[in-house]
Amino acid sequence: MDHVEYKAYLKQQYSHEIRPLQSVNDVISAFQKKLDIVETELSESEAIFLKMTMLNYINVHKNDPIKSNLDNLNFISYEVVRNEKSDHYYNHMGITSDNERILVIIESQLNAITSNYEELKVDMIIERGIDTPHVNQETSEFFAYLMLFDSHNENH
Repeated sequence: MDHVEYKAYLKQQYSHEIRPLQSVNDVISAFQKKLDIVETELSESEAIFLKMTMLNYINVHKNDPIKSNLDNLNFISYEVVRNEKSDHYYNHMGITSDNERILVIIESQLNAITSNYEELKVDMIIERGIDTPHVNQETSEFFAYLMLFDSHNENH
């Protein structure tokens, strides 16, 4: 399938699943209905993930008008509590140690959400949705969003 065919396939297959853009706080609320997610402090090793995340966000946004506020970013970390609700994620990730856990990190000023577990990150980005102008103009962000559904379906 070439590039044009793939884009047509994505639109045909997933256009009905597109969600309007929500805040990261709305996404956390939605996932708290499915999983037990609690605010947490990070361990020393997990703090490295947060530092890498911060550097990525700062690098991505360094030319944005928001740049002046990059020193004031407020990252909040959450833990996905390991129980029967979250077994799918923990088992799929292969976590056997009690020291390892699945994290979700948000920054509401940038409306950014991430996880140290890729499948959960994809699920949350899908839940978060996409801005209508990206959909209407069929931007590269729109097709990247549709590709997440393809990736999501491969993992389920």
